Amino acid sequence: MFALQPPAASDRGGLAVVLVANLLPVAGVVFLGWRVAEILVVYWIEVVVMVAAYSAAALFAERPIDLDDREFYIVGFSENSEIDADHWSGDPEPVGVVDRLRHVLPTPITDRLPPVYRRNAPVVARSLGIAWFLAIGAFMIADAIAVDPVAAAASPTVLAAALAVCVSQAVEIRREFFVTPRYEAWSAYMVLEAAQRVVVFYLCVGVVAVPVSFLGAVAVAGAVDAAGVAPAALGPLAPTAGLDPFAVAYVVPFALAKAAADRSRQIAFDEADPSGLAGWFAPEDPRPEWQRERDPML
Repeated sequence: MFALQPPAASDRGGLAVVLVANLLPVAGVVFLGWRVAEILVVYWIEVVVMVAAYSAAALFAERPIDLDDREFYIVGFSENSEIDADHWSGDPEPVGVVDRLRHVLPTPITDRLPPVYRRNAPVVARSLGIAWFLAIGAFMIADAIAVDPVAAAASPTVLAAALAVCVSQAVEIRREFFVTPRYEAWSAYMVLEAAQRVVVFYLCVGVVAVPVSFLGAVAVAGAVDAAGVAPAALGPLAPTAGLDPFAVAYVVPFALAKAAADRSRQIAFDEADPSGLAGWFAPEDPRPEWQRERDPML
């Protein structure tokens, strides 16, 4: 078991990578003239990469899953789901995947990887139903705004932003699960739950905050027109030529929400009993209260 510690100085570089990745969509809209299509592609890639990364991390989890008295059920599970007690009793059985990776990955990496446990694979497989949700959501959004997501994704700047997103997710996974060996204290279900809570949060932002942001942008533009204010009179607040207000309505709430989510996730993973928004991002610990108080390692 382990005790939570504040991030070391060596983690600051990783946090800087995450911060830069968060600012890339905003920079794309302001300086590169990105439209809504590019914004949605970058954020969609980020969610897909995050779900894939957490699914891989869940394979390393040591603790057995427990579905009793949960309020949040990941895709593939419900309050009526049952688990095989025999399957989750005893010590987990390693698969030996890490040994096979020694022929592919550098030794310093494989020496630091914990074992992959066979019993976690069915949990991850059942949760991958969320991939259908993400795919259907992408097609619905593309149809609603009449864009070609493939063409948007082929843009070099979008590809660069997507690469930065992938790097930032790798940094987060490393910090959250391997620098601090959280895989020893969490079950595969808890790891997957942490990712799907982020997906639900982003969904709420898209449904609530984006329409409000768009209506606010329309109201501000109408007020400026009604007042007869020339754009040049706004000085530094004047919109940049070619700036898509529809893209701004998307990127502002998502950028703010993502910054809040990343900070809250950091707090949730670094504190034993997070509250507020950070508490939402912390997966439920099904252990009895006396055990959580005795071993506050989460």
